[in-house]
Amino acid sequence: MPKINKVVRVALSGGIIGMLTTNPRAALDRAISEANADGWNCHQIMPHKTNNLFVLLLQILILCCTCFLWTFGAGYLILLEKDK
Repeated sequence: MPKINKVVRVALSGGIIGMLTTNPRAALDRAISEANADGWNCHQIMPHKTNNLFVLLLQILILCCTCFLWTFGAGYLILLEKDK
């Protein structure tokens, strides 16, 4: 039976606030549970890191402007699949 795929990005916060308040496992569990409720199956989980120089510089700039308190961070990519 043919399958269809979908990629979901789970974003995490960075900086000091992100270190204290972000729980990566809970974020992944929540995203996968929501996908399972819609009939999707988790096929693979991969760490997501930016390779874009502009985005990296923007993250560093935001981190410095907030006195290292917060920046948007990396996260995870979840590959989901379900029967068509």
